[in-house]
Amino acid sequence: MSMDIKKYREAGKIGKEAREYGKELIKEGASYYDVAQKVEKYIRDAGAKPAFPVNLSTNNIAAHYTPIKGDERYFRRGDLVKLDLGAHIDGYISDTAVTVEVGTNKWESLIEASAEALNNAIKTIRPGIRVSEIGKVVEETLAFYGYKPIHNLTGHELGVYDLHHGLSIPNYNDGSPYTLDPGMAFAIEPFATNGRGYVKNGPGGNIYIFRKTSGLRGFYAEIFKEFRTLPFAARWCEKYENYESYLKKGSWLGILYHFPILQEKKKAMVAQTEHTILLTNDGVIVTTR
Repeated sequence: MSMDIKKYREAGKIGKEAREYGKELIKEGASYYDVAQKVEKYIRDAGAKPAFPVNLSTNNIAAHYTPIKGDERYFRRGDLVKLDLGAHIDGYISDTAVTVEVGTNKWESLIEASAEALNNAIKTIRPGIRVSEIGKVVEETLAFYGYKPIHNLTGHELGVYDLHHGLSIPNYNDGSPYTLDPGMAFAIEPFATNGRGYVKNGPGGNIYIFRKTSGLRGFYAEIFKEFRTLPFAARWCEKYENYESYLKKGSWLGILYHFPILQEKKKAMVAQTEHTILLTNDGVIVTTR
């Protein structure tokens, strides 16, 4: 994989700043829609583009919820909110996440467990390390705090204009022989839970990606020019007439994939922390820290 370290670093810097900005916006009474719109505007104003829609996944929802126009959801005291966002410069992606507890500190140790698991995982990274070794460190760190990883959610390699490229990086020791090597960009994202440790699919979370990339016409050709092979939000299509029906039809025809929200199977709480990492011949670069 070609690695433009300068663009990865810039995308990482903007992703970090957007994450910290978004973290401060998540307060009791704040609107999901306003927070998502403001964070994405921050990314664009900084000179990047969102690599995917801002995810605001709360309590037992682990991932894949973004608000739509007219969304009346707002943050409530005690909510455990995963803010997951990405920025890209010419397709070179940063992907980062933080968990915010709204107005209480009941889940402080769950948040800390996820963050510590990520820090410990990053310390182990070296050329040739097996991804299962990283998963083992995550799992052991979470167990020390009394929690489980989400077994069916993983970190992932990053490609140019490709959010989930190549390797997956598990949050437990899955025995995988695959290794991390210089020239790779990837995201590590420990999901910690006090539940069963698995997620199941819920309803659609208003995030889409193209399944079909050739022979596109009309609405689909227009939005593919804009979003390419990266995930996009329904609300990003508001300027197109009847966009909601086109998105629904495109999903039904297999042109688009509508991401389901991912819910912990026992409806237990979930915390997430994530950084983007480059492995080079000279060492490890954490672009979003």
